[in-house]
Amino acid sequence: MSGPGRRSKGTGMSSESDRVVATARATLLATSRLETEIRAGEFVGLADDPGAGAPGAGPTPTEYLMMALASCTAITLRGYADHKYDYPGDITVDVAYHEPKTVGASRYLHRTVRLSEEVPEQDFQTMINIVENSPVTLLLQFAWSVRTDITNGPGELTASATTLS
Repeated sequence: MSGPGRRSKGTGMSSESDRVVATARATLLATSRLETEIRAGEFVGLADDPGAGAPGAGPTPTEYLMMALASCTAITLRGYADHKYDYPGDITVDVAYHEPKTVGASRYLHRTVRLSEEVPEQDFQTMINIVENSPVTLLLQFAWSVRTDITNGPGELTASATTLS
């Protein structure tokens, strides 16, 4: 939308025919320093960016991004697991953002997925593909590579994959 005091940057294509998938709003009051109210639909949260070592009033924007990838991965896998199994077990997803100290090295996200119950090998291979194609993974792959380790049941690491940016 363009007008006085507004700038629009885009490809020149109309966005009126595009489907809006999600929206969010952040409000940073002049009196709040860096504590930012964030909204998605009817849900309200707080983001903060405290100084080094200082306690924050909420997760940082980067931590929210990591939570988005972790929760999307778990939710997407649960949809498949619930369809296939009577008791699919627990799904735990950890995500860490790495900024290498080496000049020229790429930043990346490392995602670790743990399944509490072992699944048959064919289903496990399908789950690896599902993880690599979850909606937030596809959204983030344009900025970072996402490295994934998946454990099939309570044992040791059984598969790794990388989604390149």
